[in-house]
Amino acid sequence: MRYTTSDNDKKARDNQAEQEAKNEVRERNRKAGKKQYAKKTDHL
Repeated sequence: MRYTTSDNDKKARDNQAEQEAKNEVRERNRKAGKKQYAKKTDHL
């Protein structure tokens, strides 16, 4: 017996909520000044 898998069998994922949570963490880190990158040029 063969089972066919369709998209209907997959578990629903709330990507929007996941992205919002990630963005919120990134925003908090940005405000805290984490992961700052300032390139210093030493060829001038």
